[in-house]
Amino acid sequence: MTKVAASTAAPLQSRKMADRSIHAERSFYVITASIVLIVTVVGFRYFILHGKAFLGGDMTRQIVPLVVIHGLAMFGWVSLFLAQSILIWNGNRRLHMVIGPAGAVLAAGIVVLGAAMACLSVHFNPQSYQIVGGARFFLAVMLGEMVIFGALVGIGMLYRRRAEIHRPMMLLATIQITSGALGRCPYISDLSIVPPLYVVGPVLLFGALIFLLQWGMTRVASRWYVIGYLGMTVVALISVVVGRSALWSDIAGVIVP
Repeated sequence: MTKVAASTAAPLQSRKMADRSIHAERSFYVITASIVLIVTVVGFRYFILHGKAFLGGDMTRQIVPLVVIHGLAMFGWVSLFLAQSILIWNGNRRLHMVIGPAGAVLAAGIVVLGAAMACLSVHFNPQSYQIVGGARFFLAVMLGEMVIFGALVGIGMLYRRRAEIHRPMMLLATIQITSGALGRCPYISDLSIVPPLYVVGPVLLFGALIFLLQWGMTRVASRWYVIGYLGMTVVALISVVVGRSALWSDIAGVIVP
């Protein structure tokens, strides 16, 4: 009788531990998505509340509509990421999958809008980027950011039926596009003007802290997150090196006056 009870209790205990692990992971994504949303709102508070650029300055007048559309798309992505995380937390995977393609379309739009705005912004307002390494350097970094974001989302969508890959890729993609918000947050903004990484530094630090948060909450170190983070880091560092090269300076000179 005791042996039967013990053999029954073992699978039950194992099941309970698995359930707690799943709940912890889902809770992690909701918490992280909420943090990203808060960072976005705080970083772009002047834009959201007053329609202004950093520290209440005027937006580049030649591309105001593009800036607004880009800002709405980015905010939409962060909001969608939170909504999708909540759906999984509530066990509504079916609706999560239905909404997924809309996220892919939005991501494609962000890549196009982000690349266009980076090019036009440094063209019309190059002097505003001197504090972050110069307009030509900034352009290389921002285009690199769009490449990383698009690649991570693409991998996440390709493996959308494998949660262990899909979730960390989409999370890293979301972290990647927080550079603008992080660079405008109090205290963190100081790190965004520190060479040689400039705006890349806060994003990589934020990604590392999120990894530690996940590890602490789930007691599991996601190898796919680590792989994605390392890939993100390598491409970001390459963009920094390219941005400082003479060849890139000549190429970017076509766009930057």
